[in-house]
Amino acid sequence: MGKTITIPDPRTGFSMKIDGIQLTRPDLHEIAADLGIATKDILFKNTILTVYNTSKASQEIIDDNALVTFVAMALDIPAESISELTAVKAKPKTIEMDDMDEEDED
Repeated sequence: MGKTITIPDPRTGFSMKIDGIQLTRPDLHEIAADLGIATKDILFKNTILTVYNTSKASQEIIDDNALVTFVAMALDIPAESISELTAVKAKPKTIEMDDMDEEDED
């Protein structure tokens, strides 16, 4: 029987819908660098951009209610192309592990 391990993920942030553009990895890396967050803290899937708030710089932008404007400027798109700003919390990671036999098979 397998063992399940859950790894908590305390990150919080915002997701937003980006219309009319497909983001590339370099776009995401540029936004992450500008926000001072790690590249693992920004995701893009099915027109939804998720930015986890993991730096002092990103917290200042969020505190100023300027995240949408910041992302629009970074992508050189109108802010009106960004909608559905939603607060998000990262989901814990679950890992399934198989039982390991105590005996070595030599």
